[in-house]
Amino acid sequence: MGNRAARYTMACVCSTLLALLLSAPTEAASPVPWQVSAAGAPPAWPVAAGAGVVVAVIDSGVDADHPDLAGAVLPGRSYVDADPGTEPRLLALGSDGDPVYERAFGQADPVGHGTAVASLIAGRPGGGSPGIAPEAEILPVRVLDDENRYHDSAMVGAAVRWAVDNGADVVNLSLGGHYDSAPFAEALAYAEHHDVVVVACTGNRKRDDADEEVWFPARVDTVLAVTGTDRDGEPWRTAVTGEGTDLAAPGAELTAADAAGGHRTVTGTSFASAIVSGAAALVRSAHPDWSAAQVRRALVSTAAPGDADLGAGVVDAGAAVRADAPAIEAPETVPTVWSAAATAAGGGLLGLGALLLRGRRRIAVRPRTMAG
Repeated sequence: MGNRAARYTMACVCSTLLALLLSAPTEAASPVPWQVSAAGAPPAWPVAAGAGVVVAVIDSGVDADHPDLAGAVLPGRSYVDADPGTEPRLLALGSDGDPVYERAFGQADPVGHGTAVASLIAGRPGGGSPGIAPEAEILPVRVLDDENRYHDSAMVGAAVRWAVDNGADVVNLSLGGHYDSAPFAEALAYAEHHDVVVVACTGNRKRDDADEEVWFPARVDTVLAVTGTDRDGEPWRTAVTGEGTDLAAPGAELTAADAAGGHRTVTGTSFASAIVSGAAALVRSAHPDWSAAQVRRALVSTAAPGDADLGAGVVDAGAAVRADAPAIEAPETVPTVWSAAATAAGGGLLGLGALLLRGRRRIAVRPRTMAG
């Protein structure tokens, strides 16, 4: 807690300057995208705009050269092998100067999904489309391949652990699938143990598949499960909603950074998740002494009520920042032997004692990948 609080010493001053910049009637001021206003972010900026908070975007990489993200993207890591062969390689930013590795770096994004997500979280005002937390930093961790899929849930779990160990205060998971994964769930427990807020999308469905359940990992209890709304605050027609949903955020026709340059319109619960991750960054910036559980509770308890399928309602970042410290019950102590026992049992104990899932329990090796 102490280290996090020290990083936020100048947050209020910086946030006030940012709020003045965005509200100034000058040609240089960036217009505030509709989704930022709808999520209640501008009222929070005089108090906190994300300064001192690191948000890990575990996705397809992030284009660090996009103007919206200038100076916002930290050195990251990639778990995607650019040149698969007989020996799989784990690639990190700067691990090899050969061009074959370039597309695997965390600070490059051949798909564009991660760049859009990052800009919705922490886009800078000078780039033309500010994000929810325009002073937060992005830690890019690439797990999605050139087809925007991951094929090993344990790898994504390893990425979560790496992000936690490398300074993430918030982890955004705009991905998921139908099947549970014990190694992935253990990584989420690791994040919770280290006081990191995890946000994930509920998933997208086909229009005729109204009964689809909330995706994993969003349905894990300690993960904020976020569905998407349209401009009117109504459930987006292809967003997975219902039981297991914690809250909602704008998720249709959002303006986001395009890895190919400029901006594009994006739709999906992936991007609603990004909005809530940005809101979590604002709360962590304003209240560095709050635990991850308190941040989650503040976001859920202050959401604007809406359709019953939207969980607690639509996120209101300003209200969450202004909220009093939520009271949180002390969690039950997990024995230190739990992790070793789960490993020795091939994840069986983990599946019984630590998944903490809302939906049906199913273990699979290869889940479906990301939310669009």
